[in-house]
Amino acid sequence: MADKREENLFTLYPYFNAVIDSAEGCCVRVSDGRELLDLASGQLSVLLGHSHPRIVAAAQSQAARVVHLGNRFFGTATLDAVEQIVSVCPPGMSRVILCSTGTEANEMAVRIARAATGKLELVGLSKGYYGCSHLMLSLSDYVGFIKGTGVRSPGVHRLPAPDCLHCSLGLSHPECGLQCLTLGAEMLDKESTGSIAAFMVEPVLGSGGVIVPPRGYLEGVAALCRKYGALLIADEAQTGLCRTGKWWGMEHSGVVPDIIVASKGLGNGFPVAAVVTRADIEQKCINAPLANMSSHSFDPFGAAIAAEVIRTLKEEGIALRATEMGTFMLQRLEWLAGRHRILAHARGCGLMLGLDVVGKDGKPDAMTSLALEAECLMRGVIVGYSAMSGVVRILPPAVITREQVERAVEVLDGAASFLEENDVDVSRYMPEHNGSALLAVSFLRRMMKK
Repeated sequence: MADKREENLFTLYPYFNAVIDSAEGCCVRVSDGRELLDLASGQLSVLLGHSHPRIVAAAQSQAARVVHLGNRFFGTATLDAVEQIVSVCPPGMSRVILCSTGTEANEMAVRIARAATGKLELVGLSKGYYGCSHLMLSLSDYVGFIKGTGVRSPGVHRLPAPDCLHCSLGLSHPECGLQCLTLGAEMLDKESTGSIAAFMVEPVLGSGGVIVPPRGYLEGVAALCRKYGALLIADEAQTGLCRTGKWWGMEHSGVVPDIIVASKGLGNGFPVAAVVTRADIEQKCINAPLANMSSHSFDPFGAAIAAEVIRTLKEEGIALRATEMGTFMLQRLEWLAGRHRILAHARGCGLMLGLDVVGKDGKPDAMTSLALEAECLMRGVIVGYSAMSGVVRILPPAVITREQVERAVEVLDGAASFLEENDVDVSRYMPEHNGSALLAVSFLRRMMKK
């Protein structure tokens, strides 16, 4: 199987040799019969668990009715989906565009902001990640992804991330008075032309290392939006739809954005996304005008899945479950951090959790984190990983049980002990990766370059 992959697949990212045959709940089954516990929800998407019966039934039913209509017609499933989405959004957020992916939806959100404001510049956060198009990579802080693809898009700025655990200014919160935000505002005053269309934020920065902003930071970003007459876009790809214990991650701050972008969990693994905004913003775009001719906008198949996902989130009380299981899992991760030299700073929000994996210098280390991820996989547990931050991300399906949490903790405990007791080079795990060790290591080193 690995040989065929090397013959036929264009390799963009180091992948594991395990080929997945099926999945259910929190477990995925490898083609050789092994079963793996998935703490990453696929690509941070399967909040309701793999192959949830209600989602499977909705997909099968809609596939037998109509899958695609084009962008000139709405299906009954589409109308159902947008009604369900609006029902869980803040009051006044009543205009919905359905897209296929988070990247596409973020691009659409930016187009809306530019059309509504008549401005062009964009502001993101350092350590933020917004998608894989050129514009979204330009706004993101992943240098390794954009190297070799030309210059960044013009008119893009970034505020310092509110990473209190690893403050680049060497300060401590709350005594710092959010100097990162003050510094960012001063930089904007100097670098921007003043034509800022939107600020885009993740309510909790996921790929940057599960960074939970301190109280006051997102409120400060909202104040900057008002100062510049810009719109606030909340990228809720990882935080939205109950994962943090609330319908939207922004609810923890009390800030209501102008545009919400939902993806990942909206399709429980199927690619469907939504952009939600207010009627007054829609009217400004109509006057602009703003056209959207994406072939798969509002497709009834993805819409049927999205509608059933939201109904299931409501009826199965997933927000409360994410809070309760997240609290329990965070306690177990804190126990691990207190027990191991290479683990530190357990943190998170609901079932969006992170754990620093540190090297010999005590700082987060991407190579050590990769080794821990691979060692856990060899022991039967899939964990999330961030090449930029040296952080293990734990975002399991909300259907995870306490017994499965204990199994995961046991594996993480054993894997961390093994790495601490043995001077393990990351190349030990490369046979588990595709191609050669050089590919994976060179990829990580490129990602870590600033």
